[in-house]
Amino acid sequence: MHKTRYGVELHADSHAITWDGTTIELAKAEFVGYTAVQTRMRGPLNIGSVHTSTDYHFEIGFFPVNEAPGIAFEETGLRANTPPSDWQFLVDLSRTYVEPRLLRQFLAAVEAGQTVDVGKVRINRNGFVGGNVSRGWDGIEGVTFDKGWYFVHARGAAKPILRVPQQNQNVMLLPRIFDALKR
Repeated sequence: MHKTRYGVELHADSHAITWDGTTIELAKAEFVGYTAVQTRMRGPLNIGSVHTSTDYHFEIGFFPVNEAPGIAFEETGLRANTPPSDWQFLVDLSRTYVEPRLLRQFLAAVEAGQTVDVGKVRINRNGFVGGNVSRGWDGIEGVTFDKGWYFVHARGAAKPILRVPQQNQNVMLLPRIFDALKR
């Protein structure tokens, strides 16, 4: 994809994303994140009417987030059920080229005895720590997603034991990491 958005060149392919003079190689990116957050608003479309607006956010880059190179791409619109094609293209690139590599790297690091941070959840071969929850893998059921949150479930518990917001970097990898490590 190559186009101009808001007077800025956007180029994205299976090797890199370039936006506003910054290039991130997909094979080197340390994090990715994307969200689609719907809000209901009363607005000027029809006086007194309620409509849905969706904020689409995509980011990719290196740690530390606010200091190292990174790209953030946002779009807001009334497309509640149809994401913008540019945003969807970037998300699809991430799912195809970045997430599988990061998943392999995180799992290899845990296997080697290291602790990794995924979506602000610290994970090692013995278990995880997130928020004020610390658990071993033997009691974990899995991770689900609903309305902007990833929920960690313990076996036999009625309520989730941890919730993690979808805007945390690499958080979309939590379900696959937990599935690989739970016993």
